[in-house]
Amino acid sequence: MGMVDVLALALIVLALSIWIVLPGPNLPLFALTVGASELWPILTIVDIVALAAIVRFARGRLRALPIALAAVALGCTLVVPEAYVAYGPHVPLQAFFRAIPPRNVASPPPGAPVVVAIYGGAWQRGSPANDAALNATIASWGYRVVPIDYPHAPQARWPAQRDAVLREIDAIDARRIVLLGHSSGAQLALIAGALRSKRVSAIVTYESPVDLRLGYEYPAQPDIIHARAIIGALCDGPPVRKPACYRSASPRYAVHAGMPPVMLIAAGRDHVVNLQFERFLRDELRGDGVPVTYLELPWADHAFETVAGGFHDRIALWYLRRFLARTAGTQAGVSRDSWNAGEDARSLSRRPAPHARV
Repeated sequence: MGMVDVLALALIVLALSIWIVLPGPNLPLFALTVGASELWPILTIVDIVALAAIVRFARGRLRALPIALAAVALGCTLVVPEAYVAYGPHVPLQAFFRAIPPRNVASPPPGAPVVVAIYGGAWQRGSPANDAALNATIASWGYRVVPIDYPHAPQARWPAQRDAVLREIDAIDARRIVLLGHSSGAQLALIAGALRSKRVSAIVTYESPVDLRLGYEYPAQPDIIHARAIIGALCDGPPVRKPACYRSASPRYAVHAGMPPVMLIAAGRDHVVNLQFERFLRDELRGDGVPVTYLELPWADHAFETVAGGFHDRIALWYLRRFLARTAGTQAGVSRDSWNAGEDARSLSRRPAPHARV
């Protein structure tokens, strides 16, 4: 291996690992941020092997350069476990090694609780097939998972999306219904759950928008999804022109006392949905007396759950299974000792997560 090869290897591992620390400024690079953060154990092994090879074969006056680059790459991958050890919620070790079930699972038993799965996609794209791996995992726990569709903006403006979800809920013949949504689907799950609180047993959200006006006025930086254009397309204009739309499409104004239990799964480094707003919604719900399970994953980023079997995905699944067991009424495969029925997840993190965002 010549010096050019050594330097190229160092640059490759750095190019793969650096996005764990630096958020990708556009969607393709942001996908690397999410993937690298979830698959850091694999990248760590790759970086260790690369560093060992570079140390062995690097020669000449520039020998220190590729070694330093590979060392930086390795350091980037180790940020994730360091953040978890410092701020992450506790899970048993076996949760990280549990296999993800195949997509084809056995039919649920008669009378099984229904999990209505609402996909994300900024209200503009996606389909019920989006979250097939996660839905199959939930189905393997004994639930009937019903992925639903809704019309997309800008062809359909708010509240067409909400009304479509409400029609789907009203058509389901089941005693126990859980709404589970991702991103824009999480916004729909919260609002629909608030409006159908007598029909819904529980609500689960991954990285939910909370206040669309604030999301429009204070988009995340870097603004990977062009938030103002997306929210404006949903409401057919900015907040100053469509204040009623922004209010009715914001979960913070829809939630109320008497709602079913809610599980908020938040990405600690979310570069699409403002984490502070999710914490605000958590506190608002608790102030209304709604049972809230709040799970904040310190180094996860937006849509981390799309990486099936990823590091934070496994943590979230462990808590999700226990939340469903105690709210939807099935204890399939869940030991009573593994979850305190009185837990409302105020203590899921060992200590408060840092507020700083890269």
